[in-house]
Amino acid sequence: MMLRPFIGSLLLAPVVMAAETKAPDITQNGIQTAFRVLQKEYIRSGDLTFDELNRAALHGLLERLQFGAELVSRTENAKLADPGGVQADTLRPGIALLRPKAFRKEEIAAMEQHLAKFVKEGAKHLILDLRAPAAPGDFDVAAAMLGLFVPENEVLFKTRQMTESNTEVLRSEREPLWKTSLLVLIDNDTCNVGEAIAAVLRQRKQALLIGTPTRGAAVRYETIPVDTNWSLRFARAEVLLPDDSSIFRKGLAPDFPVALAEKTKLAFFDPENKTRPASTITDTPRVRFNEAALVAGKNPELDSYIRRSAGEPLPEDQQKPRDTVLQRAVDFLITSDHLQAAKINWSQKLPPEPPAPKAVPVNE
Repeated sequence: MMLRPFIGSLLLAPVVMAAETKAPDITQNGIQTAFRVLQKEYIRSGDLTFDELNRAALHGLLERLQFGAELVSRTENAKLADPGGVQADTLRPGIALLRPKAFRKEEIAAMEQHLAKFVKEGAKHLILDLRAPAAPGDFDVAAAMLGLFVPENEVLFKTRQMTESNTEVLRSEREPLWKTSLLVLIDNDTCNVGEAIAAVLRQRKQALLIGTPTRGAAVRYETIPVDTNWSLRFARAEVLLPDDSSIFRKGLAPDFPVALAEKTKLAFFDPENKTRPASTITDTPRVRFNEAALVAGKNPELDSYIRRSAGEPLPEDQQKPRDTVLQRAVDFLITSDHLQAAKINWSQKLPPEPPAPKAVPVNE
């Protein structure tokens, strides 16, 4: 029958993926019988052309593979490429933020410059934000970025081809720039490079993770054009941590779970958004009557009262969107510093109490 070449070539997917996706336990003969029945007896069997069945099989296979393989538009993918860059900011005295946007090679030098500046300024803590919704990147970039934090010649991670048993070992090739406190922000948008960085830093106990679980897409992708409009991007190699463990399809669970609404998060990471990260975790205080207002002959509190009485909105009425994940990370560091400064010295002895004064009789 005309259907047999289709079944022989494209219906291998249920067999390959059955163990991972718990596909229905049906034999190959059962699958072929189901397709033959549908082609003959289905109410609109004329719609089940050879081309339509092939499209359905490919769609089902990609759905089962999830982020392991996908079709990407060759034209749209080029248009939507993130311009990249590194966002850096001082959130509080001693607390710095570093946020790569596209995880490309040209961002490594910028990260190095910002880290050197933070070190020179005496920053105590660094928040490494890996939540940017970037396209899959190269693991050589992950190794170079990790080299800014991991001692020289240390094993970072390994990569293994899906069809081969040998592995490639990537090591740190330089002395690290940042050697103190580190927090890493992650979520479902963290790309494969970001996941590899976060996994290595956490396993080395150099960083705590804050945010939401990642997808488990720490794999090297290869992209091959399949026609004039579409390319197939698929996983070609996976990342193994130094202990040979893998996070593929498992992902990373944060040490401190903190969620942020997807719409709010994407607004913060919009390339057109020039808002400083520090402003996303603070509020603008309400203007009050003070000495400066007295000298200027103004009373902002009275002005607000008049506008409120007239039913007009005030600037403080509209709550500004907050990056709650970043805010909680800063809160964590401030609290940690406070507790470290408040250590109790249990070995210290208290000075002896002075003797109680004697009662003096009062002459009546």
